[in-house]
Amino acid sequence: MTRLTIERVHRLSSRPWLFVTGQLEGDALRIGDELTVLDDGSPSGLAVVRSIELHAASSKTTVAVDADVVDSVREGAVLARK
Repeated sequence: MTRLTIERVHRLSSRPWLFVTGQLEGDALRIGDELTVLDDGSPSGLAVVRSIELHAASSKTTVAVDADVVDSVREGAVLARK
């Protein structure tokens, strides 16, 4: 299982996505991956990866996901793929 525990959420008015940064555990993510948004362990939405940025120095990963999951994505939530 792949999990990205969300530590920060950013929204840029010039982009149609949410940018979420966190600690990635498990396999690498790929553009187009469908991830389940888990809020307190319960599924609360489906997010599609649109862009990926790796931060080598801090071992963090930032992914861009569709903004239609804005109500589900928050700090502490998890993006997961089985």
